[in-house]
Formats: sequence, C-alpha cells, structure tokens
Amino acid sequence: MLNPKGASAKNPRGSAVQTLGTLIKVVIVAILVSLTLTVLMLLHAGRIQDETAAEGSLRQLDGLLLMKSRHLANHVRDYAVWNDAIERVIQARDAAWWDDNPGQYALATFDLSLTLAADGSDRIYFISTPDGTRSAPSDLTLGPSTKALLDMERRSLSSSVPGAATTGLIELNGTLYLAAASRFFHEEDLASPAEAPGAVMLFALALDNTVLPELGDIMGVDGLVRDAAPESGEARMPLSLIDGAPAGSLTWTPPSPGRSMIASVLPTALLAFASVAGLTLVFAFRARSLARRLSADETERHELSQRYESILETAGDGIFGIDRDGRILFVNAAAATMLGLPRTEIQGQDANRLLLCRPVNGPAEQTDEPPLLRALTSGRAEVSDTECFRCADGSTFPVEYAVTPMLLGDTSTGAVVVFRDITKRRQTEEEMLYRANFDAVTGLPNRNLLLERLNQELKRARREATRVGVLFIDLDDFKQVNDSLGHDAGDLLLRQVAERLQQSVRETDTVARFAGDELVVVTAHIADRAFLQTVAEKLLQVLREPFAIGAASVRIGGSIGIAIYPDHGDDPQTLLNRADLAMYQAKAAGRGTYRFAVTA
Repeated sequence: MLNPKGASAKNPRGSAVQTLGTLIKVVIVAILVSLTLTVLMLLHAGRIQDETAAEGSLRQLDGLLLMKSRHLANHVRDYAVWNDAIERVIQARDAAWWDDNPGQYALATFDLSLTLAADGSDRIYFISTPDGTRSAPSDLTLGPSTKALLDMERRSLSSSVPGAATTGLIELNGTLYLAAASRFFHEEDLASPAEAPGAVMLFALALDNTVLPELGDIMGVDGLVRDAAPESGEARMPLSLIDGAPAGSLTWTPPSPGRSMIASVLPTALLAFASVAGLTLVFAFRARSLARRLSADETERHELSQRYESILETAGDGIFGIDRDGRILFVNAAAATMLGLPRTEIQGQDANRLLLCRPVNGPAEQTDEPPLLRALTSGRAEVSDTECFRCADGSTFPVEYAVTPMLLGDTSTGAVVVFRDITKRRQTEEEMLYRANFDAVTGLPNRNLLLERLNQELKRARREATRVGVLFIDLDDFKQVNDSLGHDAGDLLLRQVAERLQQSVRETDTVARFAGDELVVVTAHIADRAFLQTVAEKLLQVLREPFAIGAASVRIGGSIGIAIYPDHGDDPQTLLNRADLAMYQAKAAGRGTYRFAVTA
C-alpha cells in the first residue's frame, strides 16, 4: 500500500534540497540580469561623463584662445595709438627705439613670438622675432592670411576713431600664429598718419610646442598639439586662417572622469558578483541536507560580509548608510577621516543635522529639501555638488555626493551615500574666475568685469530712472616713470594709484584698470553734473600728490574724460568711447584736468 503521506514524506530532505536548488537557480539568473543592467548603466554613465568633460575642455580651449586674442589686441592697440610710434617707426625708422618698445621689449614683456610694422602696401618697416630684428627685409613676403588680416584692419572702421584691434589666425613662413593688427593713430586727434595712411602694426603669438603645452596646463589636459592624427578618446578643434583657409587642428586628451569611475567601480562589482555566484554554486553542488545547507549558508554569508566590509574600508571615497529616518547606520574609514570624528560618534546620529550645511553663496533652489533626504522620500537616486559637510571642529568643506535608496518593494528602507571632498576643484574654479575678472598687477576689476558691472548699473538706472557716470582716467607722465625707473617701479606706481582711487570714491563705485595706464571709475546714483565735477577734481588732486617709489618720490597726474548715462549714450561701449574721447580732449587742453563728453 502507498504511504498516505505521499512520496515526499519519505524523503523530506531531498525535497528541501530540490527546492533550494530551484531557488538558487532563480537567484543566479537574477544576479546575471542585475549585473548586466548594472554594467550597462555604468558604461553609459561613464560615457556621458567623458563626453561632457570633452565638451567642457573644448569650450575652455576656445575661451583661452579668445582671451589670448584680446590680450594681443590690447597690447598692439596701446603701441599703435602713440605719437612716438609714428615718429620713430614711420618717419625716423629708428631701429633702436623699435627694439626698446614694440620690438624685442614687447616680445619679452608679453611673451610674444613676432612683432612687425608695415606700410599700406605691405612693405615691412621692422620685423622682430626672438632671433633678432630686421629692417625692411626684401626677402620676406607676407602670406595671403597675413595680408588678409592687415587689410581687414585697414577696412575695419569708416571713421578715424580706433576700436578693438583685428585678430585672427595667420600663417607666416610655415608657422601658425594667433595675431592682432592695429592701424597707427595720432594720440591727440586719433587720425591716421598722413605720410602713411595704411600703416599697420602686428603682434603675434606662435601656436607651437611652447605655447600649446602651457594652454594644456591651464586646461588641466595632456597632449595639446597641432596637426596630430586624433586617436580614440582624443578631442579635436579644427583651425581656420583669417582668410578662410584650413590651418589643421588641435588635438588633446580630455579628462575622463567616466573612465576612471568605471575602472574603480567595475572591478568591485565583478568581485561582488563572482563572490555571490561562486557561493551560490557551492551551495548547489554541496547541498546534502537542509541542516548542512543552512549551516554552510551561514558560514558563507559571514565570509561575504567580511569581503564587503573589506571593500568598504579600502574605498577612497567616503561611504555611509542611513535608515529611513536619516540616521547613520554604518560609516567607512575614509568618511570618518574626512569628518574628523570617531565612528562611535557618527553612528546613530541624524545625518542631516550632523553633516549637512548650505554654502552662504549657494543657489536659491537650495531652500528645497536636500537631496540626502529627498532620496528617502522619493525612492529615487539623487546627486548633489552644491552642498557642504560639517567637520568635528565646526569647519566645512564642499562635497559631491550620490544617494542611492535601498528599497524593499516600493518602500524605502534607507540609503547608501557616497561622497568626496571637492575643495581643490572649487579652489581651482575660483582661481580661474578671479584671473578672468581681475587685473594681475593692481587687483582691480579688469575690462571684462568692468563691462559686466557697468552693464548692471545701466540696467538698474533704467529701472530707477537715475544716472550713471563714467570717468575715463589716463595717467600723465606714466611712461616717463616706467622708462626711467623700470617696469617694476611702474607696476608699484599702478598699485598705489589704484589704492588712492579706491579710497577716494564710494564703496558702491567701481574702479577698474582698462588697459596700460588707463583706469575707469563707474559711479551710480549721481545727483547732477556738479557731483561728477567734484569727484573728478578729488581724483585729480590725489593723483597730483607725490608717490613713494622705493627711495624716489615721483609726481605724475592724470587727465579725465567724463560721460553720463543717458546724456552721452545708453550702452557700456558707447559711454566708454565717449569718455575716452573726452579724456583726449582733456590731454589736449594741457593735461591735469577733466572734460565732459559732447552730448550726442
């Protein structure tokens, strides 16, 4: 007769093993599927990060080349709008003067590769390179791109008032240059010299194996070269000469944060998978009885826990886990080190109260719930790089962190937080921002920041129906001090001038270095024209007082041109141009005085 309990009652141990075997197979399939999805997501995320980094480095290189072009334009315009240059280059052909100013001196001072001056028929007066200066060389022919740049500058303005110098890429004697060209102008009336109406001065910087590595260092990339065959993973920027002819391309190896992330995370994921899969297979082959299987499972789970703990402890990033209420459950060694607290004082604490803080200058949207807590309520992964963590001593440091919720079904049971200290990255970004907006010699806002602030003041004045004054200051006799005492003395004098001007205006006013020995003061909310007269007289007075340059006491002075919004213009460039012209009128009136711009 059959056993009324059925065949399974005869061998309950075998039935349990079969059930466990089936479950193990399901687990193995789930692990394979999860691993595949995780690897695909990781590779996709890494690719997106690398593409974003490559695009960022391309924009950064474009910005650096534009900044170099602006510097060249400023330098060549400063020398071309100078009576001495017309007298010494066009009329006297003074080679010694040339070398002491736009020749060898300019090459060394501004790290240039080439300077030259040519007449309206592209015949060369002088050409200087680090190898020396040549006068009117007959064996040198300017290429099409160089002639195109010079002709473009000659046609750039219908009037005699100089604007920005013409810039572009040229090729000369097989070398690629970033160049800027400016017509010669008289200082007083801004007219082209009658004896050489088409005379042009050109400053150039060679994009060679000296300059390109320096640009690469600023960008933080490797291998910035020209005309190299791009390899896999390299970025490329095509170049064109100013006449439209192709000029090869620049290639470099952009940052690869995604590749680094994959290289650090993927081995860990594969190790975890191999451990779980190997453990599961061992259970499948050695399952003899339910008791022995449970015992072996317990042992292996303990070993797996130790492996995970080892991985957690050796990770370079800070890692901690939180429960559904935001309390810290565990923390790795890297996190405890960065926070400056022993683990016993971290575990059990509210992560939001213990760690999170918001930067004072953070974005306005930070009034919302922080991503650390939002991930627990939404059940979705969150990332942030706009917040700070608090250390044991009360200090803070900026962090980039990712929160990955742990879900049980659709319910969040907690989350794992991975973070890293990005202080160095923030410092680098702030340093680059400062260099882009402030003058290196005086610490004053440079031309870029001046235009930005002036534009903001004009917007506010339009809303509030007020006036804005622009005082364009040129230092009298500064070149004499620079030439007689040296450029270090000139820099010291500029710093003292900047300090006096800042102390002589209101805190809400802006004092900026425009170019060379030219400075600009922007003053808003002015009552009337008399207020600007008072300001100008005060500034002229402080400039007349002697300056201590080492053991010497020097006197200079200044000439000021004044433009008022809206009387003389309603945009930054127009106001600056009108104030500049008024300053030249003040110089023509004998220097040491001021003039208002003529109403348009």
